[in-house]
Amino acid sequence: LSFSPLQFIISLFPLVLSYFFIPSMWCRILASLGVSLPYPKAFCFLYLSHIGKYIPGKIWAYISQSYLASKAHISLAETLCSNVILTGLMHLNGLCIFALSFLAWNVFTFFIRCLLVFASFFLMYFLLVVGWIERGINVVLGRLMGLQITLQCQSLPYALLIIENALIWLIFSVGFHLMITSFYPVYMNQIFIIIGTYSISWLVGYYTFFFPGGLGVQEGIQVYLLTFFFPLPISIVIALASRFWLLLGDTIVFLLAVILTMHENRLQRSAHGA
Repeated sequence: LSFSPLQFIISLFPLVLSYFFIPSMWCRILASLGVSLPYPKAFCFLYLSHIGKYIPGKIWAYISQSYLASKAHISLAETLCSNVILTGLMHLNGLCIFALSFLAWNVFTFFIRCLLVFASFFLMYFLLVVGWIERGINVVLGRLMGLQITLQCQSLPYALLIIENALIWLIFSVGFHLMITSFYPVYMNQIFIIIGTYSISWLVGYYTFFFPGGLGVQEGIQVYLLTFFFPLPISIVIALASRFWLLLGDTIVFLLAVILTMHENRLQRSAHGA
């Protein structure tokens, strides 16, 4: 292994850039619910609370985000609904990224690989076009939680949101490639596989509720999948480097959100003082 600190630092720029698209997606989803939220506030609300995912239980990030959103007169139902849609879209795209990367897995027959890709995209079509996401959200919010909101699938710009999320993954992949090759040379088809293993391990780690940020679970799954293509020591290094890289990205956007919030508060105090 030969480590290039400069390339590793450069890899953080695409990573941080990919974070900037997520608040835009949240704003679009809120707009479909009739809620207007300026982008700077969306950025601050998301990434001030984002650090809560590293607290066991998974709910603390959403609790803090809901609290901050209430300061902008966004109801709990609107915050929960928009978050479910945003998270669902990102997870569906992550699943499709893994399915597409599966095409490069020569350990399975081509038919099985194509079948997985077809199943993933059919699932996305079924949930988005047929409208099962909206139906599920309406049932959970209305009948189980008693929150008054009705979501109509026609109001959501799904195509635009999916394209925007695909762009996030593309920019993220550029940074990921730079990060990996900063210490280990890989071919393009290998980086495609590595990103796929990351996306599916990230998904599984997300749904392990008692592990903060999927810590340990995500790395374990990623290491297991990578051992199909790389030696075990290299697989472990890639998984740990991915976690460290992502922690740096989370920390940077959190600090940016703190700085932006302080700036906004300073402007508000100046306006009141004037």
